[in-house]
Amino acid sequence: MRLKPDFFKDNFHLLLFGFLFTFLSGFGQTFFISLFVPKLQAVFSLSDAEFSSLYALATLSSAFTLSWAGRFIDKLKLPIFSSRVMIGFVLSLLVFSQSYYVPVLFFALYGVRLFGQGMMSHTAMTSMVRFFEKNRGKAVSFAALGHPAGEAIFPIIIVSLMALFGWRISLICAAVVVAVAIPLSLYLLMRGKRFSKLKLFVASVQSKEDLKEAAILKILGKKSFWILAPSSFASGSIGTAFLFFQLKLGEVKGWDATFIAATFSSYAFGNAMSTIAAGWLADRFSGRVLFPFYLLPFGIGLICLFFFDAKWVYLALISGIGISNGFGNTVKNAAMAEMFGVKVIGSVRSLFTTAMVFSTAVGPVVFGVLLDFDISFEKIALGSFFFFALVSLNALRGVGLERSI
Repeated sequence: MRLKPDFFKDNFHLLLFGFLFTFLSGFGQTFFISLFVPKLQAVFSLSDAEFSSLYALATLSSAFTLSWAGRFIDKLKLPIFSSRVMIGFVLSLLVFSQSYYVPVLFFALYGVRLFGQGMMSHTAMTSMVRFFEKNRGKAVSFAALGHPAGEAIFPIIIVSLMALFGWRISLICAAVVVAVAIPLSLYLLMRGKRFSKLKLFVASVQSKEDLKEAAILKILGKKSFWILAPSSFASGSIGTAFLFFQLKLGEVKGWDATFIAATFSSYAFGNAMSTIAAGWLADRFSGRVLFPFYLLPFGIGLICLFFFDAKWVYLALISGIGISNGFGNTVKNAAMAEMFGVKVIGSVRSLFTTAMVFSTAVGPVVFGVLLDFDISFEKIALGSFFFFALVSLNALRGVGLERSI
């Protein structure tokens, strides 16, 4: 399917809305919070294990909350829903900046993970898959570019601000969301000429049959869920774990921290390029056809890590993670729309996002236990590769699957 020359011009407002929300979700992502870890551990006297456990608990709590809260995007007008998400996000950032006790820090981490990593991304992607049909893949890929944009920009800005103002700079982040993001997002939704239905949008889930289809147990009982979910869980858990322990990996391999930090940009670049490519390919071949193959670049990186020790191995690994994440994010959302339909897509995506957030909490914990038992990174990489092979074979069952099965 060829892209009309005026696609981006005609749909600019909604596309930019999606990009804005994925970009801002960076405030709740692991790469962002990791910048605060040394300061937080020093201020609250937390060991590595203690902070990791606190972070995992906050992430798991946000994941379970998301499975309930994310479904309201099917029941509320998008401007109202997105405003509430951003207000919750702002409050979480304010609490984070004013954390003086560990319990308060826990609730702050819970909030930024729920509203940042979870709800902001959920709102953006659900909006794209619901309001685009012919060029859904391209819309999803454009909105998803906010993720690598945040990964490339935020670390530089935040580290600089922390050097000037200290670690409580999330207060500044909250002010930016209030002063810029909230007004801009509402303007984009209300201004878009071709998306006037956004102003009047009423829940697509209205009939009793639709409400039954949107139930969590109903979604969990579908074959489609168990075709897509295992690969998503594998990617989220193992990818996050390698990023979480990247400095330890470098220490074991003899790669200095400067090299690790400098090479991380290849992750954002691979993520961005594969996101763009995935949008075009998903519209041409469909998301469910491409989905079983999205873990291949990550798998190649794992094999390189198992067999070699040279510095280029880290480049292959981190690039592979970025490419798989960017490609997978687009084709997964396209596949969900194709296999479940758009009427209950908010409920479906909230459940998948819950599984994703859950996986990002579980992965580092499992890796930490394995490393404590002196299981080498090479063995972990090999085991991860075979896990990828199994879930990818499982995903092949969805290639010819009909909608809502």
